[in-house]
Amino acid sequence: MYPSLCFCRHGKVEATKLLLEKGSCNPNLLNGQLSSPLHFAAGGGHSEIVQLLLQHSEIDRHIEDQQKRSPLQVCEENKQNNWEETVKLLKQANNQPYEKVRIYRMDGSYRSVELKHGNNTTVQQIMEGMRLSQDTQQYFTIWICSENLSLQLKPYHKPLQHLRIWPEIVTDLTALDPQRENAQLFLRRDVRLPLDIEKKVEDPLSILILFDEARHFLLKGFFSSPDSKLITLASLLLQIIYGNYDSKKHKQGFLNEENLKSIVPISKVKSKAHHWTNRILHEYKSLSTSEGVSKEMHHLQRLFLQNCWDIPTYGAAFFTGQVFTKASSSTHKVIRVYVGVNTKGLHLMNMETKVLHLSLAYGTFIWQLGQADQYVQIHSLENKKNFVVHTKQAGLIVKLLMKLSGQMTLNDRAPSDKYAYG
Repeated sequence: MYPSLCFCRHGKVEATKLLLEKGSCNPNLLNGQLSSPLHFAAGGGHSEIVQLLLQHSEIDRHIEDQQKRSPLQVCEENKQNNWEETVKLLKQANNQPYEKVRIYRMDGSYRSVELKHGNNTTVQQIMEGMRLSQDTQQYFTIWICSENLSLQLKPYHKPLQHLRIWPEIVTDLTALDPQRENAQLFLRRDVRLPLDIEKKVEDPLSILILFDEARHFLLKGFFSSPDSKLITLASLLLQIIYGNYDSKKHKQGFLNEENLKSIVPISKVKSKAHHWTNRILHEYKSLSTSEGVSKEMHHLQRLFLQNCWDIPTYGAAFFTGQVFTKASSSTHKVIRVYVGVNTKGLHLMNMETKVLHLSLAYGTFIWQLGQADQYVQIHSLENKKNFVVHTKQAGLIVKLLMKLSGQMTLNDRAPSDKYAYG
């Protein structure tokens, strides 16, 4: 039996206190019969230990054992030691407000969601707490993201536990300094969402959330597209942000570098965007004066999304890795890359320049997971070329490729689904 369960069962107050204070004890740890420390302490009528556990920020007050009993029920059934005081504590706790967690959206706004099950609260329970309609819920899920690592969580994952061990996850999956990677939880598009389902989305809230995310990835440079497409998207953003074109306000000098950053990918602002200003303003004016285009906000946002759907990397989950290319006969050049995986296929993008090196649709390439899950080998069936991407995220990439290409069913739940995708 785990020390925490043992101490709680036998009423060892100081030992339990020490374990909880050191942070080395999960207050919701279950034994083989799905009994938790709170069940043991409540069943034994150990009121001091129950009080210690209830004060823990991550405690699940409503945790159930194998027989679907709460700690309160176990206490009332057993009537051991100081059981009456224990019942009182448990009933008081059930009436206390819950801890909350912030779930951010890509526009920076957030909703605080109650954690009715402490750190045992699952993605599914958080999604229910977001108070979204059933329609809206199906397009999105919870992601855990820091500056350089983003993972989509599965419905049964417990995000608070992921937040707590994020430094370990960062160390396992990257070579980054975990102290610099501060994680937050986000409501984002489900990477598994088929485009043909997204194309039927009509409710304004879903369109807004999808739009905010698409705009974020566009401005960060993750949507590799021809100039003409980027100019169209920029003109749509001007219409959305500033309303109708006004010749007095929206002159040549209006699109300075600061304004361009809000409508054009950061990778293009200095290199190309100042050459585009006339074309952007021209398209903006045409859009404003076009009677065939509704100026309702969600219609404009949907039009923006429509223009994103054929971008190869739209809706992708991005991983990081390295590709070695021959600089000469004896030396290799290391290129840091983003590996994008979506319902269309696999995409390799230069991390620094945001140039798309490779975009392969499912059925045109095969992949193989390398030794110790440290690299992915990709073989293009069309040009017979091989690429090797070295990354600690190789296992996640292959798992997602299998899922989105239909080689793994969506509900497969492997023991290795430690982090995400699965």
